[in-house]
Amino acid sequence: MADSQIRVFNNRHEVVAALHELEREGVPSSSITVMSSEPLHLEALHPPKTRIAGFAIAGGLLGAAFAILLTVLTSRRVGLVTGGMPIVSPWAFGIIVFELTALGAILATLARMIFEAGLLRRRQLTGHEDAVAKGKVVIAIEQTDKPQRH
Repeated sequence: MADSQIRVFNNRHEVVAALHELEREGVPSSSITVMSSEPLHLEALHPPKTRIAGFAIAGGLLGAAFAILLTVLTSRRVGLVTGGMPIVSPWAFGIIVFELTALGAILATLARMIFEAGLLRRRQLTGHEDAVAKGKVVIAIEQTDKPQRH
């Protein structure tokens, strides 16, 4: 069972002090959510670790592989008479490979960005809307009860 504790602060300095206190208490950063009506730039406390670049490269490679497979299989299946010329020409299919490589990288980057931003949360926090609308800063701490081991 998970409970949320909500704390409301007036300015950034109070939030930074509270985050340091929570860190000293051993609260994991994955269970802390900071909400504000304007950016706070708290990344200086703990720089975010991201894997977006790796996902972009993997998406590009998958897009290129799919493009090559698509062009080769399509050109062989159509059964064009080429008069002795190669049926699969790298110059003719370069644009298709380039475009699907870019598409794969873009889609993988977008998917990872949505995941890292937490936009697919199943349960939304409530009880903080008024404070955020009034310019206050809210910290929500999700507390989970760990099962007892026998």
